Amino acid sequence: MRFIYKNNKNNKKIKLKQLTAYIFSCIISCTLLLGCSEQEKNSPPINKKTFNENFESFPFLNIPQWIADPIKNTGPYSEAGEYYAQLNIKAPDALRNTVPIGQQDWLIAELYTRTKKPILTDYLEIVHDPLNIDNKVLKISTPKHTDGVILRPTKALPKKYKLSFKIGFANYGDSSELNGYDTGNETAEPWRKDSSIGHNGFYWLAIMDQLPIPHNNIWSHHHRKFVIDSWNRKSQQNTVNVIALNGTSETHEAFGKKFISYVDRRWQKVADTPIDNYLPNEWYTVTFTRTSLFYNFSITGNFKNAGQTTYTNKINLREHCIFHYNQTPEEQSTACVDNRTQTFLGKKFTSWPINSHYPDYFMIGEPHINYYEGSFLIDDITLETL
Repeated sequence: MRFIYKNNKNNKKIKLKQLTAYIFSCIISCTLLLGCSEQEKNSPPINKKTFNENFESFPFLNIPQWIADPIKNTGPYSEAGEYYAQLNIKAPDALRNTVPIGQQDWLIAELYTRTKKPILTDYLEIVHDPLNIDNKVLKISTPKHTDGVILRPTKALPKKYKLSFKIGFANYGDSSELNGYDTGNETAEPWRKDSSIGHNGFYWLAIMDQLPIPHNNIWSHHHRKFVIDSWNRKSQQNTVNVIALNGTSETHEAFGKKFISYVDRRWQKVADTPIDNYLPNEWYTVTFTRTSLFYNFSITGNFKNAGQTTYTNKINLREHCIFHYNQTPEEQSTACVDNRTQTFLGKKFTSWPINSHYPDYFMIGEPHINYYEGSFLIDDITLETL
């Protein structure tokens, strides 16, 4: 602030008053600022938590007994759901297990198999890192296409969170005629009559709207919000696909909602199109962050086409009406309400009704109990509340 003094006495008095008022206001402002800083310094910290599992200590501390699959109805596309009941399709006998991992009570492995006497290490095994013998990692395997193994959180995710992990050394399909399967006779029965051979893959990460456990593939298609996966088929091997689900699109009975795919480093309403291809003997670092407005992902590693790089972007949940993004009714945008219904056995199922809400769960692994067989490695999985 610049003050100009003239010889006029009145002007001197006016300017002197202005200067005095300015100095006084500065003193008050500084006092307030110091007070705010002190208040912020003494305010309680935000309740943030970090959960981590690096698999260095044996993580399977309490291994439950396998139980007969209770075949619960958790929605029309679950094994006991109305969609399959209408088709007179019944689930076969199978076994399930829910295995706690680590000591912080935050990470769970869900397993499904039709093998009569399963051995846990056929599905979950601690092995040495292929690139560092001093490091231990988790190997997840589904030896048969009728097996399913996933990692999930113990409970629904917080409103804002960051998930990160290393994943790699995947062996889910190849360019051979068998595409990673054992005999070539594998089928998607009883839920579909097709051969399974044309499709192999796994989920690097899926954000689901319901507690995930291994299910038939159509159930997974109807409960995804956001997906990073690999789908090995025909001329497409070792693909990396990043998709969000378009909540205002029509609901296809077999495939669920249409895709918003991340292709050419931008979001496009196109079918499943890979951003690149992973290499089989590499580690990749994945991070996924949810804020109040965005899903934000990044994948870093050595890719077939781009070499060493990071693919990263974010998508606005409300603007794109990402399917079932709202964890609470208050978060729901009225523009995303979808009252279209599907009817099975006389029951109507509304796509996205007003005042509905859907928690976030992550799912990593191979959830389909009628497709996919192989293995991959995972390490250093961390969940932070934001």
